[in-house]
Amino acid sequence: MPQKETLSMAWLLQYMRPVKWRMLALLFLLLAATGLQLIQPQLVQRFIDDAVGQGTVQTLVSLAGLYLLVAVVTQLMTVSVDYLGNDVAWRATNEIRSVLLKHCLSLDMRFHNAKTPGEMIERIDGDVTLMSNFFAMFIVKIVSSFVLLAGILGFMFAYNWQIAAVMTVFTLLSLALMFVIRDLGVKASQADRQAGAALFGLIEERIAGVEDVQANGGVPRLMQRFHVSMRNVFRTGRRAWMLRVSPWNATVVMFTITVTAVLLMSVRLHLNGAITLGTLFLFFQYTQMLNDPIEQLDDQMQEFQKAKAGMRRTRELLALRSEIKDGSDTTLPEGPLGITFEGVNFGYNHEQPVLRAISFELQPGERLGIVGRTGSGKSSISRLILRMYNIREGIIRIGGKDIRQLKLNTLYGRIGMVTQDVQLFDGTLRDNLTLFNAHISDEKIWETAETLGLRKWIDAMPEGLDSRVVNGGSSLSAGEAQLFALMRVFLTSPSLIILDEPSSRLDAATEARLQTALDRLLANCTSIVIAHRLSTLDNVDKIMVLSEGRIVEFGDRDTLARDPHSHYGQLLLTNGEEEPA
Repeated sequence: MPQKETLSMAWLLQYMRPVKWRMLALLFLLLAATGLQLIQPQLVQRFIDDAVGQGTVQTLVSLAGLYLLVAVVTQLMTVSVDYLGNDVAWRATNEIRSVLLKHCLSLDMRFHNAKTPGEMIERIDGDVTLMSNFFAMFIVKIVSSFVLLAGILGFMFAYNWQIAAVMTVFTLLSLALMFVIRDLGVKASQADRQAGAALFGLIEERIAGVEDVQANGGVPRLMQRFHVSMRNVFRTGRRAWMLRVSPWNATVVMFTITVTAVLLMSVRLHLNGAITLGTLFLFFQYTQMLNDPIEQLDDQMQEFQKAKAGMRRTRELLALRSEIKDGSDTTLPEGPLGITFEGVNFGYNHEQPVLRAISFELQPGERLGIVGRTGSGKSSISRLILRMYNIREGIIRIGGKDIRQLKLNTLYGRIGMVTQDVQLFDGTLRDNLTLFNAHISDEKIWETAETLGLRKWIDAMPEGLDSRVVNGGSSLSAGEAQLFALMRVFLTSPSLIILDEPSSRLDAATEARLQTALDRLLANCTSIVIAHRLSTLDNVDKIMVLSEGRIVEFGDRDTLARDPHSHYGQLLLTNGEEEPA
């Protein structure tokens, strides 16, 4: 076996070990069902020979009853095999899905920016689904098929070696053909899965932006792209299927020739008086049964090709590594955390720098307001603090520690961030506020809600904290969703909080209420507030003005506000929301 296939099997075995006893039970059931399949033609042979030879009615009834009993037991075993096979498949593949999802969540933002959610769903679920049959049936069905083949040929050699030889040649040729072209459809199946992932990505992307698509007359263009993508899925799927069924087409031709040869030989033996009519039927039945394990093996080879394509794509995904390397330091000082940037340079690609030589220091407990035009690098600073990306040059320190040396869980456990886009999930208000953390008490939730002015809104909900929230937050206004996100962050009691446009969706009255709440909530932590509305920055300690990725002004907020020649002072004088040109 090639080294790559050996590695694939070794990789799969780690997920099969937890279900090994179920697989053994599955194998036992299949072997028992196989044995009963071999017995059934024997019972029919005796029934026919006894009927022709004027056997007693009692004997015929007994044989018929025994045949019926064997048929019922075989059917029950078949149902049990299907149930147990699906149980094994889901247990094993769900573990792979869990590993894949956890791995994808550990990858950096460069990876996620290049992939749509629809494509990732197809990679995490669709590719793994292709492997489910492999886990459920591949090994046990391969074993049972070979046992059935051995049983059929063994019985036939006991009756007539010439006919058995013909059947053996057919079996060997079929198996050799399947082995030689076993990987014929693997690459085509990979292309088929990729085309499906692209289609899912297109659908997800356009449904997520349905408002823009409808409002800007983009439906016809969307449908045209959809049909192009669907046509690609059809073409790649058809090619993959045609390559996968090639062994089956060849075995069908060989089987037809084999059946014809066996029938001619059997009829001749019967006419010459060498075998009984029942034995003639037995030969025919065993010849027909010979096709079942061959077809089963062929089906499993097709499933293996699909599973192998899924395995390759899954292993490719698992082989990806985040550019963000986890540190080992788990210690940070108690209380608010200071921040230091020392000569930080950063860009999302090598051609276009976003931040240039950024250096500043924020003491524990201080509040920093960042202003600047769109694209000046405001949000990039927050992403670097959370290590969503690696910096090219320089050092970022949190609490005096280089963030590259800190363990990511330690970093995330002390920092809270509220972005402009608030993500809410299907679940209760409590689940969304705590992000399913059962250790956060209702008392703390109510206290924070009171501070943020959300208490009345929660009380007005039909079931309070147990009320359901619609996925995406459509049951909340934009302002409520933003207050909701603030409440979620402050429930974690962060030592450093980053607010990216915290008042961008709020009306004047709600913004004033928010400002009062923030003054209380930010009292015990360091904070960075990114804002276009200058009123949001009235209570910060320091101001940073960015332009084209550089700090053009950094200093005490009150001092800059009183200086009409400062960038921030000019913004206040003109009541602007962006840095003047």
